[in-house]
Amino acid sequence: MEQNRVTIEYDRYLTPLDVLGIAFGCTVGWGAFVMPGTTFLPVAGPLGSLIALAIGMLVILVIGMNFSFLMQHRPGTGGVYAYTKHAFGRDHAFLCAWFLCLSYLTVVFLNATSLFSVIRAVFGSRLQIGYNYYNIGGNIIFMGEVGASIVALAIIGLLFINAKPLLQKLHTVLTILLVLCVAVVAALCLPHFRLGDLQAAFGTQGGNKVHAIFSIVVLAPWAFVGFEVISLETAHFDFKVSRSRWIVGISILLSGVIYMLLTMVSICAAPDGYGSWQAYIADLDRLNGADAIPTFYAAKSIIGPFGLVLMAVAAIASILTCMIAGYRATARILSTMAEDRILSKKFNETTNSIVFIMLISIVLSVFGRTALECFIDLTAFGAIVGFGYTSASAWKLARKLGNRKTMATGALGTVVSAVFAVAQLIPKLTVVETMGTEAFLVLSLWCLLGFMFYLRIVNRSSAADFSNPAASSVAIFALLLYSVLMWLGKRLMAAENIQTVRDTLVFEGSLMLLVIFIGLCVMMYIQHVARQKHKALHRELARAAQKPHNDPPSGPDAG
Repeated sequence: MEQNRVTIEYDRYLTPLDVLGIAFGCTVGWGAFVMPGTTFLPVAGPLGSLIALAIGMLVILVIGMNFSFLMQHRPGTGGVYAYTKHAFGRDHAFLCAWFLCLSYLTVVFLNATSLFSVIRAVFGSRLQIGYNYYNIGGNIIFMGEVGASIVALAIIGLLFINAKPLLQKLHTVLTILLVLCVAVVAALCLPHFRLGDLQAAFGTQGGNKVHAIFSIVVLAPWAFVGFEVISLETAHFDFKVSRSRWIVGISILLSGVIYMLLTMVSICAAPDGYGSWQAYIADLDRLNGADAIPTFYAAKSIIGPFGLVLMAVAAIASILTCMIAGYRATARILSTMAEDRILSKKFNETTNSIVFIMLISIVLSVFGRTALECFIDLTAFGAIVGFGYTSASAWKLARKLGNRKTMATGALGTVVSAVFAVAQLIPKLTVVETMGTEAFLVLSLWCLLGFMFYLRIVNRSSAADFSNPAASSVAIFALLLYSVLMWLGKRLMAAENIQTVRDTLVFEGSLMLLVIFIGLCVMMYIQHVARQKHKALHRELARAAQKPHNDPPSGPDAG
């Protein structure tokens, strides 16, 4: 008797151009326009930045090959979660999805708050009107600017719920617009680029050249996060999944080229009073408006007002494409975890997931971009976790299939991801601070929240659903402990006098102990539950083995 099989039919509405738009559009965001001036050039200069970006692009291409391999062999809507679950079990899949979800969620609200910067660059103080402002941590935030972010978040969320096909076409159009605007600006500005600048001082911060290049290379997970979003959509491709290999490669290469072009554009012009790009870049903190963003200033100075419009359109397009793709990826991760009974089944409904993302992003956006900068570091950390697990999963599957090429790329991607993680978590390994003080606190709290959900799924699952829950809970607790200790340590190092040190030990130290105590209690309880479930499973297996098996009767008297 044949068993009935339930086959899920997915709408196949994504064309190759749509998929390319998703991969590229989520990779290039507001950071591509500001990081050349705030990070790349000060650390490594023009030549060092271009070398570092090229190396980072090649490394991400290797990781992209691992994604492409798994997309072909594990098609569906689970993405990294499904890859990790098949390779290492449900507990590792949860760890991967939990941190990757944080990465995608931060993409949404961080890009929404980036609209503040675009508005100030183009309109100056025109939206900073009346008394409709408030102060958070010393940062003045105006309701007119916050309103722009809230409107953008609400419109995208509502379109996702009510007009998803229209939103997908809008995403593709915005991606094309982003590429065209950057291409036009680069074509008109780069003739003013002087090759002699490549041989000028390596960076405004000095230091060893190799160290400077390494400091930019380790930012690659942040710079290129987003291309892998399409792995969550393979079930909706209207073409062969094998073609995604080229789409992944093109999106990464195109993103790298955009970063390089904008870096070179940044030093094509400098305001009056600055004799070199070094002097200009070093003084950005004292400037306002378009002058404080070298890519915007170069376009305005060389092309004129139309150049500023082109750059603003490109920046807004990049922000919106990142927000759309971030919505999509976060909702898909939430629904995947809901299907696997990690989250409430309510997240199986796309509407519920979108509303959840929209409300959280709107609430966070009122704090302003500056107050949320700690989440930038967490975007990179979540990407590193996803890249590492995907590469390890690709290696394991390739080994089973005898695919030596993917075994090599999988091993390389895993090792590189581990290096990225070490550079992210250990201070002073790079010129750039890869994890700020507040970021360590948020990471520890995210680990603590993850513990709560992990406890929930351990309680609701059988022992066979997990490969090693004890080891997984120890890993989460170790990261929680390290993060909260680093947070307190950095707070103490920033103390200006002994009284501040004492106050920090009293208040922040108490919070640290509370976080550690709760995490330790949850870890011990998880391990207790896991042991009880395994004991019950072993007892059932033992009873089944001891139960006598009577042979069925045979012969003419059987019946």
